[in-house]
Amino acid sequence: MNNVINKKLSDLMVVSATSIKDNNSPVIVLLVIDENRKLLGTVTDGDIRRGLLKNLSLDNQVEIIMNSEPKYLFENNREDAKEFMKEHAITIVPILNERREIIDIILWQDVEDKDHCVYYPPKENIVFIMAGGKGTRIDPFTKILPKPLIPIGDKPILEIIMGNFQRYGFSNFILSLNYKAEMIKAYFSENLNGSSIEYIIEDDYLGTAGSLHFLKGKINGSIIVSNCDVILDMNFNSAFNYHKKCNNDATIVGVVRHVKIPYGILEMNNGSLINIVEKPEYDFVVNAGIYIIEHKIIEMVNNNEKIDMPDLLIRAKKNSYKVGVYPVSSNWVDIGQWEDYKKALDYLTYPSVKVT
Repeated sequence: MNNVINKKLSDLMVVSATSIKDNNSPVIVLLVIDENRKLLGTVTDGDIRRGLLKNLSLDNQVEIIMNSEPKYLFENNREDAKEFMKEHAITIVPILNERREIIDIILWQDVEDKDHCVYYPPKENIVFIMAGGKGTRIDPFTKILPKPLIPIGDKPILEIIMGNFQRYGFSNFILSLNYKAEMIKAYFSENLNGSSIEYIIEDDYLGTAGSLHFLKGKINGSIIVSNCDVILDMNFNSAFNYHKKCNNDATIVGVVRHVKIPYGILEMNNGSLINIVEKPEYDFVVNAGIYIIEHKIIEMVNNNEKIDMPDLLIRAKKNSYKVGVYPVSSNWVDIGQWEDYKKALDYLTYPSVKVT
């Protein structure tokens, strides 16, 4: 095997003893190998999610959750990759030599064409995007532009978010606006890109859920609610199906995060030191700012009430509504301040391999 492993391939490979949390891959599929780079299995975002829902710890080794019967091709059959991926509904195929060592990887975007795109049926369900905030944490940008129109590459944040939903069949949007609302309306008057957009104008800032009261009596089915400053690389079709399958009244999309505290943590009791934990590490599933809710949740919002989504969902939980979590380990950028915006500039630079 060639000793020079290209970066695209090396980013995907982990040994079986690697813990789930130690995965540093920028894409959401891993190739599990042994010490000789022989393929043992694959781990996808879906595998991680199923593990979390079974209460597995991120400290577990990837071999616990991997698919031990992965699809692959041998080197002399690599020309069949496109048809092979279409036949098995996969978006990545490892290429092996006769010793079952991985020598290359073929991604769907390497072979796809416009005539063979993954197709998701169009959906009538509304995507409600809360886009009325001032975005004061990323001044001075927002002194000139509303936060939803801040560019990442050649597109504004809001257009990227809407495009991610459209990819999975969601093209009906309602935007809740306030700050510089006319600028947002003017932009999308010429950039609909096949979507249907309605607008709600908030006279006052009502938090991240208060403007839902405008939808009372108008929504009968499930809707997706999203912040306007979160970009999440995930399969929204799968999340929507999960919500329906679980009969949830509300589903929170959660993102797996591993946090390292760069300090020694002091454990105290009445001012006396109990212990010093040096640079601890924690695993969390954090709120991604995207929700799937039923119309009965909307009915719980009082007219002109200022309320945020977490408070609304706790209210629903206290009223015995079923609130679930859909965890993902996908790329997630929350553009709330300058450091986050700089990360978002790299959003379109890495390959996105969606396997669920």
